[in-house]
Amino acid sequence: MTTDKAHAKRIVDLVISMDPIINELLDQVRLIQDTQLSSELTHSVTEIMGHAMLGILVPLEQIFPDLNPEK
Repeated sequence: MTTDKAHAKRIVDLVISMDPIINELLDQVRLIQDTQLSSELTHSVTEIMGHAMLGILVPLEQIFPDLNPEK
């Protein structure tokens, strides 16, 4: 299944809109006093971020390079 540019942009915008929530989640996880638990949860959150970037944004930006304003 292919997508048009407008649909791809909506997906990219949704992923980007997760940034403030992910950052707040990281802030809260880092407040956990149990360092091992905090570390494990931080790792999980960074994996979520990585999957969103590498699994969603990168493939869409390869199809529509102008969706990434930094390029």
